[in-house]
Amino acid sequence: MRKHIPLLILSSILLVTFSCKKDITVTSIAQIPGTWRWESTCGGADDTCFYRTETQYATIEFRSDGKYVEKRNDTLYLQTNYTIINSDETFGSLILESPSVSYPITIMNNMLMITRGDYWDGYRKIK
Repeated sequence: MRKHIPLLILSSILLVTFSCKKDITVTSIAQIPGTWRWESTCGGADDTCFYRTETQYATIEFRSDGKYVEKRNDTLYLQTNYTIINSDETFGSLILESPSVSYPITIMNNMLMITRGDYWDGYRKIK
C-alpha cells in the first residue's frame, strides 16, 4: 500500500491541475475574437444589475471570419456580420451589420464591456 501513496498523490495533483479552469487574460480589443460568456448587465435610471444564473445565461462568439453569433440560454438569438473599429487599445466600436447598429466597447478588468443605451453588458472570454 505504501508504494501506491506517491502514485495517488501524483494523480491527485494532476487531476486538480488540469481540472481547474484558467482565466483567459484579455488586455486589448485585438483579443476579442473568440467566445465570451455574459456575466452581468448594469445601468438604467435606477442603476440596477442583473447577473448570469444557471437558468439565465448567454454567449457571444466573435468568429475570425467576421461572423457574430449571440446565444441566449443555448438558443440562437442573433447571427450577423461584425466589424470592430479601435479608438485605442482598449476602446472602440462594435458594428453589427443586421440590425445595423454600433455599440461602444471597452476592455476593462479582463472583461469586454458593451454599452447598449443606458446599460452596459459585461462578458468574460471563455475560448
